[in-house]
Amino acid sequence: MTQVGAVRRRGAAEVAGWVAALAPALVAVAVVASTSSWLLYRDGDSVVVALMADSLRRGDPQDWALSPVLFLPETAVYAGLSLFGFGTAATLTLNAVVNLLAVYGGIRLVAGRRRAGAVRGAVFAFAAFVGLILLEGPAGMPGLHLALLTATTTYYSATVVATLVVAGLVRRLLDGAPVRRVLAGIVVVAAVSTLTNPLFVVWCVLPVVGVVGILLYGRRLAPRTASSVAGAVLIGAAIGYLARAPFAGNIVAAGGQYLRPDQADAALAHVAGAIGGTIGRWDGVLWSVAVLALLVACGVVGMRAWRRRDAAVAAVCAIAVAAPVAATLLVVVAGTDADRYLQPWVFLPILVLAVAPPPVSVPRAVGVATAGALALAGVVAVPLAAAAAGRGDADLACVTRWVEQSGRTGAGQFWTVRAPKLALADPSQLVQVDHTLRPYDWLVNRGERRGPVTFLVEGAADAPYELPAGLSPLAATPVACGRYTILDFGSRVLPLGDPRN
Repeated sequence: MTQVGAVRRRGAAEVAGWVAALAPALVAVAVVASTSSWLLYRDGDSVVVALMADSLRRGDPQDWALSPVLFLPETAVYAGLSLFGFGTAATLTLNAVVNLLAVYGGIRLVAGRRRAGAVRGAVFAFAAFVGLILLEGPAGMPGLHLALLTATTTYYSATVVATLVVAGLVRRLLDGAPVRRVLAGIVVVAAVSTLTNPLFVVWCVLPVVGVVGILLYGRRLAPRTASSVAGAVLIGAAIGYLARAPFAGNIVAAGGQYLRPDQADAALAHVAGAIGGTIGRWDGVLWSVAVLALLVACGVVGMRAWRRRDAAVAAVCAIAVAAPVAATLLVVVAGTDADRYLQPWVFLPILVLAVAPPPVSVPRAVGVATAGALALAGVVAVPLAAAAAGRGDADLACVTRWVEQSGRTGAGQFWTVRAPKLALADPSQLVQVDHTLRPYDWLVNRGERRGPVTFLVEGAADAPYELPAGLSPLAATPVACGRYTILDFGSRVLPLGDPRN
């Protein structure tokens, strides 16, 4: 009876943990949906998963031009959620909640089993992650916005969760979990994650191998255990990389094209500017202090675990420090201004709260009041998120209505045409082109039929079109749709050049 009671108590604690995570997840999504709706619903990159899932649902010919990221888990999750029939914006909102709960699940795995405070530590760590989302503010503000990217379907949410899961599996193995089962889990997660996003190698594989090597050198791990962990993650990554071969025709930008060490100075200048923009805001200062404090705590807790020969906690803390450093080195070597590669800075240092939760003793009344406040916040967040998802976009509706009523095919540049393509019942009515009218094969289905182009959709930020000789925008009839302008050339066909990516 005692054992049954203990199982029930553990089950109740797990349910309570998930419920406690749901409320802040709903609050975070409501805030992101309300303040960064463009990023969540209409950003040129953010809509790719919805475009892919909708194309599969319609049974369109599939010939996608993709970056090295294949978005396989993200597309599967979105496609599954779309079966509820809520519509695109609502499905993206629900997907954001699922993403954040998946982050909690990864954190909970890291926190360990049958350990006092494991659920509490996982909830604390997840609350810290949500806190970072709220402190980042709207995506359009200056500074770094790394945590809120996890709410999108595009910016590597699956890779974030996979990295947490592998860290958790490593911790479980070092804590004495069944070796074969855990190693098999590491291989599967590493294989799927490398298949869909090679960035996983930098965020997870290399840090895990490096940390295991350090623990082996410091005699904190037995050679057999160290070789098993390193071998599992490396074998999984190798399987995933080889499994990318069938998708070679879809990957139009090879990984090597992203390595531009000659642009390292520009990348460092961009990072410095982003940090400057972050600490130039009061909430950015709090965000920066929190991230640094968590990173320092990882170092302190990790060293204490090292001294008492607790390899499991030492490994988690070391990964939480090594991965952000590896991600930063990648940014420098890649010579890029893509802040999204720096996400390990926000989702890994929080793990110190999961493996070493601060001792908190509060009166029962305070605990009940806190739980009630969380529940109330979650309940209030639902209609706010629903309102943000249901908020109409008159400009977008104007474009899609005109295009559908025309029955013709038009074209537009990447950042302008993506949201209208997603909103159309037949996305092939809009061809994605560059400013010279060459089809721009980037995150788009090349299998779409392309009719004769007789109009252009342009936005204020588009590069000026360079039309063929004898054609001028002045010859078109402009149709104003807010931030969009449709240039209707009537029966005149605009010739398209050779595709490019």
